Amino acid sequence: MKKPFTLVEVLIAMSVLSVFLLGLMQFYSSTENVLSSGLEKTEMFERARIAMDMMANDLTCVYYSQTDKELKPVSIQTNSFEVATVRPEKLNKRSAKTNIVAVKYEFSNDTLVYSSDGTGDNFGVDGASYGNKTELVEGVTDFKVQAYYGKDAFGKEFDILPALVVIRMELVDSKTLRRIKANPSAKSAILKNANRREFRRMVVIDRGQPKPNL
Repeated sequence: MKKPFTLVEVLIAMSVLSVFLLGLMQFYSSTENVLSSGLEKTEMFERARIAMDMMANDLTCVYYSQTDKELKPVSIQTNSFEVATVRPEKLNKRSAKTNIVAVKYEFSNDTLVYSSDGTGDNFGVDGASYGNKTELVEGVTDFKVQAYYGKDAFGKEFDILPALVVIRMELVDSKTLRRIKANPSAKSAILKNANRREFRRMVVIDRGQPKPNL
């Protein structure tokens, strides 16, 4: 007959088991936090990529007529920009048609907002009538657009069409965004310790216009 375990042996075994389980729980918690943080960053990068791709595509497809100097193809402000861009219609087997649409991107209430003029061909942004606004990206803490223009043969700035546009956008992660939505009154305090990331995109516009000296 085997000798039974003493109370001291049982307590020692339970202590060792407790330490092992505690370490296992800490390892699991750390792994879960790393995974969660990675997913949050991936989601934040995806939000930025979609918005940046859309804005860059509209800028590179800008409609510019060298024969009609009265048309304004682009209007760039610090926190917004407008552009008359070429957009394809729904394709079919027989034909493919494009429209020229005036679109606007603006920073408003921690959100990057998109709107367009669907009244017909907009060969310029002057007088565009923008329709319903669509939230493109939430959790935007800063959005800035900077245009660079070249100079013509007489040394005058060619301010009709920029040769380079730099877009900067700062986002918070999804966790912070959810906290702000759950408690809007504590927004300022939440943003102080928020996980933020700045994204940049340089968009080159080449229509034969003078290039800036950077």
